[in-house]
Order: sequence, then C-alpha cells, then structure tokens
Amino acid sequence: MLADDVTVTTAPDGQLTVIERIVTDAPAVHRIAERIPVSDDEDRLYSITDLHVSGAGAADGTTVTVTGPATVTYTVDGAVAAGQVRFQLTGGWDRTLDRVTASFSAPGVSTADCYAGQPGSSRQCTFSELRSGGAHAEQNVLPQGDRIELAVQTGPLPDNARFVPTGPLAAFAPGFPTVLSGLALVLYLLVGATVLRRRTRPPAPGVPPAYLAYVARGELDLTGTVLDLVDRGHLHIADGQVTHGEADPLTPFEQAVKNAFPPGPLAAARPDQSELKALLDAEARRRGWLSERQSHVRRAGAVLAIAGIATTVVLALTVGEALIGVALLIAGVATSAAAPRVPWQTRSGRALGAPAARVESPLAAEIDAIQAMAERRAVVSAQ
Repeated sequence: MLADDVTVTTAPDGQLTVIERIVTDAPAVHRIAERIPVSDDEDRLYSITDLHVSGAGAADGTTVTVTGPATVTYTVDGAVAAGQVRFQLTGGWDRTLDRVTASFSAPGVSTADCYAGQPGSSRQCTFSELRSGGAHAEQNVLPQGDRIELAVQTGPLPDNARFVPTGPLAAFAPGFPTVLSGLALVLYLLVGATVLRRRTRPPAPGVPPAYLAYVARGELDLTGTVLDLVDRGHLHIADGQVTHGEADPLTPFEQAVKNAFPPGPLAAARPDQSELKALLDAEARRRGWLSERQSHVRRAGAVLAIAGIATTVVLALTVGEALIGVALLIAGVATSAAAPRVPWQTRSGRALGAPAARVESPLAAEIDAIQAMAERRAVVSAQ
C-alpha cells in the first residue's frame, strides 16, 4: 500500500508550504516536479526549497525516497499567475498510489479544479470540492508516473510564476542577463569605434619622410627618401646621371637607399623593396615608434570568439540565455576585424604625425617609375 496525504498552505507572498504525509509498506521514490510543460513551446518553472524529510525517508535534491511512514515538508515558489494558484500536488512516483488526499488553504478561494493523469491531462480527480478557507481533493488510484494538479482561484496574491520557452531556439530566448550582455556589447563596440577613430597630425620637424610614411601608413616612400638624400647632399642627380657625395651621417636604411642608386645612369638603380622595408621597420621599432598592438588585438579577438562559441554551446545545453555567448562571439569577430585598423604606432610614433604632401617634379616622376619597376620585379620573383 502507498498513500499520500498532502496539505498546502498559501502565504501572503504567494509561496506555498507543502506537507506530504506518506504511508507505504515498500520502498518508493517520489520526484517533485520543478519544470512542467504547459504547451508545445513553453514550460513552467517552480522553485523547491527548504525540503526536509522526517521518518523513514531521505531526499537527494528534489527526489525523495521512502521506505516506511515519512513526512516531507518543502516550500514552493512560482505557483501564482493572475490570481490563480496552480501546482502539482504529487506525482512522479515509481509506484502506483492507492490513495491521495489533498487539502488547500488560502484566503478568498472562489474556484478549485483538480486534475489527475499524465502531465497536461484534463481528467478530473475522483473528488474535489470547496471548503471553508480552501479546497479539498481526493484520488482513489494514481498510476505510476501520473500526477495530481490543483488549480485554485484565490484572493489577491503577488504573481511569481515563471515561464520559459522550449524547442530548438528556446536557449536563445532573451532574458534579463541577455539584455545586459547586449548593452555591454553595444558599449564595447562604441568604445572601440571611438578608440579607432584616427586623428591626423602635422609631420614632426626634422624626421625624414620615409619614417613618417612608414610609421603613419606602413608605406615605403622611396621617392621621398631619394629626394631627401639629394637635398642633404648625399646624392646628386642631373641629366639622368647619379653621383655620390658625403654629408651628415646616414642610418642603415638611408645608406641602403644610397647604395641602391650607384654612380652612373639613374635607370641602372636597383632598389630591393623587401630589404629596404625590413631595414625601415627595424629602425622604426628600435626607435620605439611601432608596437605589437595589432597582433595582440587579433589574438584577443580570437580568444573572445572561441569563448563565445563555447559559452553559447554550454548555455544552450544547460540554463539557456545562449545569446550571451552570441554577444561574446560578435565581440570577438568585431575585435579581430578591427585589428588592422588599430594604430600600430606607439605614443611617440603617433606624435610623428603624417607626411606632408610631396611637391611634384620631373625627378620625383623618374624615381616613382624606378620604384614601380622594383615593385613589379618583386611580385614576379615572389611567383
């Protein structure tokens, strides 16, 4: 024999105190429901707290095992919606109950319905009626796995029911944490856009044009360097002929450019683009004008994207709110995409400013043609 006598009392805050007095002559397991389907795409959630078992029984979470007479007491939150208290009085047993009785106490009870059978079934209990101060229900036989659910219209009680969507996209339903993560994402993108906004500064005096162009835009300004060396007396170019001179000290990059324009015909110049750019990059970094910020930002974006994918999967398979992971993924992708726009200059590199507009001349046009030819040779050799 297995019988369950249930007493439910409603508190002013809408929480229920449930006492189940169980009588059994053999071990039985009772799983108290915390999530109940209410439609094809929605479940209702209940919180079971303060669960205590006295007598011949024990509890593991919300699963109660009894081996003899026992009393189970717990508190339920989430049972009130629009003035109606609805809760599964008992169910989830691994044996058939021979008899269930239930008493419900609440102020202002006007209607009471008792349902027995599988979850979602509208079959009426064996007996139910209103009584002074509440309702009473009875069920003679409750098959294994069936439940008894009571729906009672009461006086004013605060709503505390919680409903969650189900189905493939349920984990992506937005909740309060998702809204917060969305706002954080928008703030992150706005701050990032502000940081990436580039400000043009005038060129710093005394800095050769090649360094200005490379630090500001990553370009090799061979023409500007040659014209600068001409102005400083290291190169003399007239009537298509190059001669060398000596003046102030040269950096390794500038010396390499001078060597690439040996004495003789200007057309014989053979500047090595990759070598010159490597020397220029090394000097710019030695002077502290360039940083590794772009690669750091790119790695940070990849980490954020991977974390977003992992978070999405974990939340989708557990508590939901998987859009939090999607927000992380978007932040990661946006960060990686923005990496090329992140200034690669240090503070001192940005202080150099941008190169001034070059004054065009026939000599500048000749050197431009030599640089273009060198670029084409570099492309062909790379293939």
